[in-house]
Amino acid sequence: MTIVFGVSPVKQVDDEQCIIVANHNTHLDTLVLLRLFPLRRLHKVKIVAAKDYFSKGCIGFLGRLFLNLILVDRGSGKVDEALQPLRQALQDGCSIIIFPEGTRGKPGVLARFKTGVGVLAMEFPEIPVYPVLLRGIEKTLPRGRFVPIPFNIGISCTSPEYGKDYLAEQGSGGRKKLVAALEEKVLGLSRL
Repeated sequence: MTIVFGVSPVKQVDDEQCIIVANHNTHLDTLVLLRLFPLRRLHKVKIVAAKDYFSKGCIGFLGRLFLNLILVDRGSGKVDEALQPLRQALQDGCSIIIFPEGTRGKPGVLARFKTGVGVLAMEFPEIPVYPVLLRGIEKTLPRGRFVPIPFNIGISCTSPEYGKDYLAEQGSGGRKKLVAALEEKVLGLSRL
């Protein structure tokens, strides 16, 4: 990835278990985000992916074959049910990569984060949640294209948020504040 696409060197995450939240523009996002983990830990990293996309076709087959995917039914409206496999992965000691925008967005534009990551962070309050920004990757494999274009890709990771820091909030207030903090940190990275 570094030689072909010019991915900047990245400091790997030291935590044995974490949640990575990142902006999402292309199918290459996942491969770049896996660089945050040492090779010895990749078998314990699960990637959250859309069931409607990755349960069929060639890309779906390759994704299921080579990546540790958790397929989520994003259109069911049953948030608790959709989060259950993610909860199980965290209970099993795995890290997860999640794209809280819910889908690939417009190139270079960050969409509002869905609240599922906040639910998980509040249920697993000791697990660090790292906000990550991928930059330039949207030009490498734009939506609707299948052949990557060499381009410099930047990956920025900032200090984590913890659900435990938001537990004192009443009702869904802590979850909402946590999701807003994560979104703001990713936006902040885009301004640097």
